This record gives sequence, C-alpha cells and structure tokens, in this order.
Amino acid sequence: MNEIVLPGDEANAFDHLAGYGIAAILDAHDPGSVRLGWTDELEPRLMLFDTDWDTIARAVHSHASAHTAEDSWVQVDGKNNGSLSGLFSPRVKAMDGPEARAWYADRESVLDRITGQWAALDHAMVGALGMPSYWSYDRGEPRPDHGASRWEMKTRNRGEDFVANRLRLLARAVAARTPEEVASGLEGATCADEAGKGKADSRTPTGLMPPQPADNARAWCALWGVSLLPVSHSVLGASQTAGHVAHHSQGRLYLPLMTGRWPAARLRSVLRSAQLRAVATVGIASRELSGGPVSDADRVAAWSWLTARGVLAVVRFPVFRSPNQSAPEKWAQRGVRLLPEAVG
Repeated sequence: MNEIVLPGDEANAFDHLAGYGIAAILDAHDPGSVRLGWTDELEPRLMLFDTDWDTIARAVHSHASAHTAEDSWVQVDGKNNGSLSGLFSPRVKAMDGPEARAWYADRESVLDRITGQWAALDHAMVGALGMPSYWSYDRGEPRPDHGASRWEMKTRNRGEDFVANRLRLLARAVAARTPEEVASGLEGATCADEAGKGKADSRTPTGLMPPQPADNARAWCALWGVSLLPVSHSVLGASQTAGHVAHHSQGRLYLPLMTGRWPAARLRSVLRSAQLRAVATVGIASRELSGGPVSDADRVAAWSWLTARGVLAVVRFPVFRSPNQSAPEKWAQRGVRLLPEAVG
C-alpha cells in the first residue's frame, strides 16, 4: 500500500492546507481513493495513503489546466465600481444596488454552467471562499468583506483581488509545467515560485504562512484546501468560517492534528464541526467569541468526540495583522498545539 510523506510540519498552516488541497483534488478525480493523516510521533508528518506521486501530479496538473480555460469560473470577471474584478473573489469594493444585483446575477449564471469532472469541487471552493455580503452593514456603512472566508487573506492594495491576482496566476504557472515538474514541487524537491518571481518576500502563500517563496504547485493545492473549510453566512455581523474563531478582522485559525487514515469526507465533517470549534476556543475571552461562551463541560465532551475519531491535538494559529488601515496584510503565524489537558 503506497504511502506518501508530504513536506512541512504541523506548526505551518500552509503545510496542512497543501495536504488538504491534494486530498480534495484526488477525491474529485477519483472519489474515495485517498486517505490522509499525521503520524503519531514527536515531530508529526502529514501522510497520504493509497496513492503515488505520479497520480497526484497528473491530477493536480489536470486540475490547474482545466482552470486556465476561458469558460472556467476562475477566469471570469465582473464589473466592480467601473473596473474589472474576479467575479468569484469574496472581497471586492462595496457596490450600489443595481451593480450588486448584476454582479450576483452573473455569479448565478456562471455557477449554473459549471459541469464536468471538477464541478463538485468547484462549487465547494466557491462556497468556501464566501462572497461580498451585500446584506451586511455596520453603523450605516456597507461591509462586503463580512461575507468572505477568513482563510482568504490576499491583500487588496492597488485594487487587486484573490481570483484575478492570485488564483489565475497559479493556475497558469502549474498548467505550464510538466507533470514531473509538478511532482517535484509537491514533493519539496524543488521550489519554483513563478507567480512570486522567487522574491524573498513573495506573497504567493497568500497568508497561509508569512511572506516567503512557495512552490506554485503546493500553493495551488494549499489554496484549494480552503474548499474543505466552508463559510456560514449570517445576517447579524460577519459570517463564520470553519477553522476560525474570535474577531473577524484577526482572530485565530485552527486545524486538527489527526492520526490514522482519514478520507476527505471525514476531514471535511470534522473541520466544520462544533466540537472542533469548541476546543479551539480554550483560553479565548468570552467577549471575543460570537455565539457566546463555551463551558468547560462542553469542551470536555467535544474532546471526547474528537479523540474517538483520531484527533491527537488541535493546532491554533495566531493571525498577524499589519497596521496599514487601507490595505492591512494578514497571515497565519506559527501554530501552537492545544492538548486535552489544556481543556480540563
């Protein structure tokens, strides 16, 4: 039985998400074909089971290539305040009533046309990214960013957006490679950062780790790992994102350290679970949490539920936020383990 060791470590959210994205792409390519989990050792490694690098590389290359096609949702723009933005970017400038209605009508039209091998994953990704919240206001001012995933951390300086200025660039870079070159990047043997031009402060990781070069095939997979972390919209305040707690503008990100061999479906259900979120809130003041405090008894019950499914620990990542008020930059900092004894 094939076992693949992925590069990286538990304290780096990018490494978790890169594995999630590979699993999601393989699962869409061949449902139920792959398992993943962390090793139970002092320095855990993320593993993929029942696959091989050639299969992974060809699936990732095919997936990226499909999203360079003109009719892919990744390539579609919408009119936003007189300029073009990626129609499925979750964070764009606030729009007035007629423009917002046209924007959402265009989104629905494109979603209705998504078919083929990657359709289920495409819909999951669009839903997980969230969308500009035309319904959200704060002190009379529109707050379109309230409907976006907290995992989408592309800076919006110079009017840039996530889909047009990151996802498309990565799709093009990965599609231009051979499957062998894709495999080399995913294995960690090489690190080709075409989109970031290999700069020391490359923004290719898109907030999943601090600025630094990142192989574009790994970055493509890491961003698609977000597809397993859905957004739940709310008419009161910011929408909630799986894997995020506390204030929407910063807060903390969290992910499970799961052992065993998990299918993508189990990972998806645990990531969005109330039990995982309950454990992730430990040590966070109640005033910072939407939905009210979590009792110690509820956390103990949540840990029991998680450990029964093979969760060894929860890793929580503080979010850095720069002081730039017009275009703040955010990224996940090194993660810290939350163990059962921290819960009570």
